[in-house]
Amino acid sequence: MVVITLGKGITLELGRRTVTAVCYIKDAKNEYAIEPSSQDIVSEVDATGAGDAFAAGFLYGLLKGKGLNECGCIGDIMARFSLTKLGAREGLPTLIALVQRYHELYNQQL
Repeated sequence: MVVITLGKGITLELGRRTVTAVCYIKDAKNEYAIEPSSQDIVSEVDATGAGDAFAAGFLYGLLKGKGLNECGCIGDIMARFSLTKLGAREGLPTLIALVQRYHELYNQQL
């Protein structure tokens, strides 16, 4: 399990429950469990960089003014893309691919 504190009152816990990665996000008022959609299960090729990809997606969401739950979902998508190829950079999606996948999974615009 990895625990990350992002400034005042925001904590991320990244871990595995069986073979599925789970992210818990907690702020002063709310707690969220981000679990993958059944539509977004990927075959893991290489986990190198998956945590960094998650953090990049999460921070992208924060910079876009999204809520913590949405940020966790964006980070989860980024991490899942990164798992599909060898190396830390090869699996990272383009912004277009990220936006498309978010829309497919959540039927919302990013």
